[in-house]
This record gives sequence, C-alpha cells and structure tokens, in this order.
Amino acid sequence: MKLFATDLDGTLLNRDSQISPENAAAIHKAQQEGLKVTIATGRVYSDVLTISSEGGINTPVIGSNGATIHDANGERLFHLPLERETAASVMQWLEDHHIYYEASTQQGIYAPISSHEAMLAEMDRILGSSPGEDIERLIRAVKKHYDKKDYHSVHTHQEIPSEAYIYNIMAFSLDPAQLQQGREYFASRSDVAMVVSSEHNFEMQHPDVSKGNALTKLAEHLNISMQDTAAIGDNFNDVSMLKMAGLGIAMGNAEPEIKALANAISLTNVEHGVAHAIQCVLEGKPVSRPETVIEGGQ
Repeated sequence: MKLFATDLDGTLLNRDSQISPENAAAIHKAQQEGLKVTIATGRVYSDVLTISSEGGINTPVIGSNGATIHDANGERLFHLPLERETAASVMQWLEDHHIYYEASTQQGIYAPISSHEAMLAEMDRILGSSPGEDIERLIRAVKKHYDKKDYHSVHTHQEIPSEAYIYNIMAFSLDPAQLQQGREYFASRSDVAMVVSSEHNFEMQHPDVSKGNALTKLAEHLNISMQDTAAIGDNFNDVSMLKMAGLGIAMGNAEPEIKALANAISLTNVEHGVAHAIQCVLEGKPVSRPETVIEGGQ
C-alpha cells in the first residue's frame, strides 16, 4: 500500500473529538516509512486544519465529502461546489421545514440564526428529560462547534456571500421523523448527492462529489494506483472510498452495513483503530480485530 485514507469523526477522532496520541504516532510512522496518509472527511477544510494542528499531524485533506482536495501545504488541488441555484433551493427547503443546516464554504460555515437557537433549545430539553453521557457528549460537541471562529450566523441563505463556494450542506436534527422526511426528499433529487455521516444528519453535495472520487483524483495526482490505496471509515459517506480503494477497512464501531461491505474490520475509535490498521498495513499483515478488545467503542 502507498496511500492510506482515513475518515475523521468516528474513525480518526475519539469520543472527545480529538486525535489520540496513538493515532498521531501511527500517522507519523507511516509517513516516515513512505506510506502517504490523507484525511477524508465531511468537514470543511478549515475545520480539519484546526483538528490536525491540535493533534500534531499534517496531511493532504479531502474535505466536504470530496468536494475539495488540498495538499499538505494547503494548496487546493481540486474543488467542485454545488451550483448556486441548486444550493439555494436546498437551503430554502430546509428553512421552510425548520431543519437546522450548515453550508460549508471556503470562507467557513454559514448557518441560520433561527434554527441555531431552536437546536440549542431542543438540546436543552433533551438533556433535561433524557440525561446521559452520550447525550451530554453530543451537546458539548455541538455547542463547541458553534463557538468556532469560522462559524457565521445568518438570517437566511440569501445572506451567504455570492463569492462563497458552497461545497456541502449538512442538515441536523434530533427528530427521527424530520430526519427521515429530509433524507427521503433529497435522495429523490437528481441535482444533488445525499449522504449520511451520522445518526442525526444528512448532507447534500454536487452529484459528482464523493470521497471515493476524490481519493481517485488524489491517487492520480500522486501517481499511485487505486490498488495501492487503503481507506478506513465508519459511516455511509465512507462507502464510496471503501469500495473504490484497494483495501476497504471498517472501524470496529462502524455501522453494520459498512462492516458488511468492507474487506476488513479494525478496532474501534476508542481503541485507536486507525493506528491498528496502519500498523497492519506497514507490517504487511491482514487488518483484523484481535480476540481481546474493548467492546462498545463509538
């Protein structure tokens, strides 16, 4: 293997949304031994830079589910934003149905104030009625997200600057019925590609955008055959790259459907599954879960 692509949330990141020292060390070792590593995520590029810096790593980045590719020096190698009219119709539908969304652009993240406030109120209600570690962790992560310097509040999508490239629109809800309605509607549209990257969201992007397509473009740029690539992930927006890579690896905490289509299964993100997979690849061993592991890592 010559190129290793890793998803971020639920994969390279632990429960605290951080890159563990174990995963960081494995990436450094891979790079020292000539195995190129790239992050492939639904997150916007600027967000990934912050996370990577905090984790002490530097890699190329496939961002916004494959809508952008940047090299390790920050040069943009590729981008494919949504058509502006298409993006406007997506955001208008979400606003009309009172569903929280974020539009990822090269200038940061834009989100409507009204749905932002509604989301915080909904989370406070859930925390009061259904307290628990997972709910508290989710709420902490979301509120921290709102405080990022590249997060911009707007009243409607019409306030997003005209020069902004809209790469990805992520909708988020804690209401199962609302999620199902949105997923079904956008899955039926031919002018967007709809993917799911977590239990509570769905995302829209250009029809030709996917992590798999972006991984192919990056491999071509690096003169690497796709047979010499490996990819690891945990959710449905990772499917394309797991199928297209020479070796598709599911995390131990991956959705059952992801595990079923992968070539191999690693440890969970709590158990530093990315580090385990990289070590196996470097040693030329099959990626597999050891007999004794910690169960329930998410």
